[in-house]
Parts: sequence; C-alpha cells; structure tokens
Amino acid sequence: MTISLSRPNVVYGGTVTLSGKVSDNKASQTVDVLAEPSGATSFSALGSVSTTSGGHWTDVLKPTIETSYQATWKSATSPNVTVKVRPLITLALVNLSTGSFSTKVTAARSFADKFVLVQRLSSTGVATLKKVTLNAASSATFRVRLHHGRNRLRAVMPTSQTEPGYITGMSRVLTVSR
Repeated sequence: MTISLSRPNVVYGGTVTLSGKVSDNKASQTVDVLAEPSGATSFSALGSVSTTSGGHWTDVLKPTIETSYQATWKSATSPNVTVKVRPLITLALVNLSTGSFSTKVTAARSFADKFVLVQRLSSTGVATLKKVTLNAASSATFRVRLHHGRNRLRAVMPTSQTEPGYITGMSRVLTVSR
C-alpha cells in the first residue's frame, strides 16, 4: 500500500492532497485515513475513501497544525507522511504618510508575545527593519521608515517563534511607493 502528499508543507487554511494505491489494484475498496496532529500521541481515524480504477485513492485535507498521516486497507498500513504547516501572515499598509503598517498571524493557536521580523527586499538582498511583538490577538501595528521610491516589505515569523507545530511563515511581499 502506498501513500504520498501533493506537497510537503501548506500555509494555514490551505489544502493538501493525500493519495495512494492499494496492492490489489481494485476499485471500490475502502481505505481508512488516520491522522496524528502535533502534540497527539497516537493516530486517530480521520475518515474513509474509496479506491477508483487501478486501486488508486485520494483525499483532500486541510491540516491546521503539523500532522502525520497514514492509511490502512484490510491488514496493510502505509508508511507515515507528514505535512508541515506555516502560519498565515498578513502585512498591510495603515498610513503611508506615517509609515504605519499592521500585521496579523493566523493559525490554530495564539502567537501572543511572539515576534515577527519586518524586512525590506532590494536588489542587493534582504534587510531586517524591525522586530515587532504580537499582541493577544496575534497582531500588531507598527511604524517603519520608508525609503523614497519603491519599498518592498514582508513580515517573517521564524521557526523559533512558531514552534511547536508550525514552521517559518512569511507574508506576501507588499510594495509601497513613497
């Protein structure tokens, strides 16, 4: 029995496809999918899917935290596969004249008192402008000094701040002209 992931990591709120094949290559076989989220000590039933022609099966999942999956069919158990989850991070301009921005980190748990790094991207590399501590709502409003012309900014939360259960996350790049 085989099992594989469409991708090894996903941003919180996104989906990943789990797929595999049973060894008898038959359709209409029942495959049970089990999950072990970060922090759990054993696998628990997530649901069942039926095989299609050739014994293939798929299941679309929406993990909320790092999760290991396995599938069972008859007496066979697949190897484990693990999906790592990045927190969803947004970065928005609040007020251009004051250089005020907001950021929010979303996941299945709070990131209160954790920090994000606000970075400027340029042709010569990446520079960290500010370390911003998040409030009880896992968000923050802050100011940064903008260069004249085009500024490309992002918010990054390193794994040291996202663990356990999450890996480094980053916002989309926000381009602001001044």
